[in-house]
Amino acid sequence: MAHDPHGPDRTVAPGELQRCLQRVFERLGLDGEDAGPLAGLLLDSELRGHRDHGVAAVGILGDFYRGGSLNPRPQVRVVRETRGALLLHGDRGCGPGAPARAMQWCIDRAREGGGVAAAALDAWQLLVAGPSVRRAAEAGVVGFACTNFAPLVAPPGGRSAVFGTNPLAYGLPTRRHPPVVLDMSTSTSSMQKVRLAAEGGSTVPEGIVLDADGEAAVDPQALFAGGSLAPLGSPLVPHKGFGLALLVDALTGVLSGGRFAREVERGPAACFFAALDPEWFLPGGEFAARMDEQIDQVKATPVRAGCSEIVVPGEGGERLRQQRIAQDSIPISDASWRLLAARCEELDVALPGFRSDGPTVPS
Repeated sequence: MAHDPHGPDRTVAPGELQRCLQRVFERLGLDGEDAGPLAGLLLDSELRGHRDHGVAAVGILGDFYRGGSLNPRPQVRVVRETRGALLLHGDRGCGPGAPARAMQWCIDRAREGGGVAAAALDAWQLLVAGPSVRRAAEAGVVGFACTNFAPLVAPPGGRSAVFGTNPLAYGLPTRRHPPVVLDMSTSTSSMQKVRLAAEGGSTVPEGIVLDADGEAAVDPQALFAGGSLAPLGSPLVPHKGFGLALLVDALTGVLSGGRFAREVERGPAACFFAALDPEWFLPGGEFAARMDEQIDQVKATPVRAGCSEIVVPGEGGERLRQQRIAQDSIPISDASWRLLAARCEELDVALPGFRSDGPTVPS
């Protein structure tokens, strides 16, 4: 999808952006313990080049907090807990709270018994799953996380949405290489990518958006006019993405006793987490060492014409994050900046200072 054409990127310092976002969430009612980490999730997405889950998310998050769909001060509680399983009630929170608590519980308990799982109902959603599983991988365990969401994706052959984009993520620990982290939706695109294209006046490639009749559309506005997103693998193998979306919905909404499929349109979503400690299979850090060998083999693959290197999941984003931190600058798209400016004006929060001619960093 093309970048929006309305104006140049604004280059801002990561620290200033973090403080601005945190202040926005505090003005929306979150306390400092939750506002900071939630702002950090958006900042991390921008640092890694995932604009759809970065600053742009302040628009929809603000609407949800203002409208009551999200609870800014959730009281997370344990519904059921055993040695290897945990069920939390998230009280309509977002990002931090139940998801962070569930993932940390999985990390800690995996070390004690090898493998564990946790679910959280009424937890709205993870917002972005990558940081959860990255935290697990950095702690030396294999992490998995997924969440369902309000219906946006039509089943193969269908004319209306039944599942959300239902993203899933895994993190694999390594030694020499950055952790392997895959964070993906089970649809052809996230809703936010399509929203940014619509707000920027761009088109989307055919096969991502379906109109109200279930036909392929290149106008992103079709999604917001009764349309839907196509499952991952469309148009050739849509059953693959649809099958993954069904699994995510089963592990989250069905398993937790929360909302699933079309029910999520009427209330908060649910999340699922799992962690596996490889030390119970290969002690002495052997798994991480073997992962490095696996990555070495992958990256040693001869490249085709026009390709400079083989990149494993999470590598490109981590490289970009390090570049942007070193240069103390993040380019914010014009569409995202306008969303942030509108929210800051509404909440009387100062925008971060910017320059439009900052260091050239890939976006």
